[in-house]
Amino acid sequence: MRRPSSLVLLLLLVGGGPVRGQEESSPEPAPTLAPAAPAVGLERLLRIPPSIELAPVRRGQRDQEGWREAFREGRAEVSQLEQRIESTQTQLREVAPGNWGFTAPGAGQQSDPEVLRLRAMLRRDRQSLESSRERLRDLDVEASLAGVPDAWREPVSRPAAE
Repeated sequence: MRRPSSLVLLLLLVGGGPVRGQEESSPEPAPTLAPAAPAVGLERLLRIPPSIELAPVRRGQRDQEGWREAFREGRAEVSQLEQRIESTQTQLREVAPGNWGFTAPGAGQQSDPEVLRLRAMLRRDRQSLESSRERLRDLDVEASLAGVPDAWREPVSRPAAE
């Protein structure tokens, strides 16, 4: 008679426990909780692992370094022209002392070739400076339209050497 033993087995499986009259063979151990994971800071969670390389972010026609370089070149050109104008003005003051910047109406023009050359250089450099400033403003507008962050437009500050 195999029927009662298979019935007992079926009752064990379905009932989840021993049938009356049969003793439990061994009690099941209570489940243990896993040890708590160490606390991880938010900064560490938000930091991208160094093993992952991301494609450079592009805004408009340039990436971050391209925008920084364009602004760096524009500022350098403006600065260079401002220095050249200042230098030319200093030379002009030395060559033509007095009121070299203004001539009374109807008064004769300076005929000294050095003064004429310096005035022409000064005029040319002032026009170039205005054009450079305009290109820098246009670059700023282009960056604004492309959604370039302000940090990409500003010069990179280098830490002071100690």
